[in-house]
Amino acid sequence: MSSNSRGWIWAYNKARSYHVSRATAFFRATRFSIFGDTGSFTSHGGFRKSRIKR
Repeated sequence: MSSNSRGWIWAYNKARSYHVSRATAFFRATRFSIFGDTGSFTSHGGFRKSRIKR
């Protein structure tokens, strides 16, 4: 893992703060840790599209 503070746990917690399921947050955090980008996903109860990038 890189030395910066934005790792898997940070991405997981950030996705969970967007009101997505645990499974979605797990998948998106894994993508973030591998590729540096979660890709586009629905969040906030389906009312928004979000993306977390490095």
